[in-house]
Amino acid sequence: MSEKVLERVAEAKDTDPSELDEPLFAAVNTDSLDKIFSSTQSGPTRDEGKVRFPYAGFTVIVTAQKEVEVRERGK
Repeated sequence: MSEKVLERVAEAKDTDPSELDEPLFAAVNTDSLDKIFSSTQSGPTRDEGKVRFPYAGFTVIVTAQKEVEVRERGK
């Protein structure tokens, strides 16, 4: 999911992901973000919910369906 977040934010800023000023790990634990909606062998599927956090001037919303939405802050 981390890569997808970087791609979507870069699209919103009309730039390359490598040129984003703020590292993603400064806004969110990237390991946790990559794993949060993954199914586990011993537990239930994680197919509901969302995570919202500020990053690079945007509000980023990641859903359990592996969708990433990028909104201008305040919207």
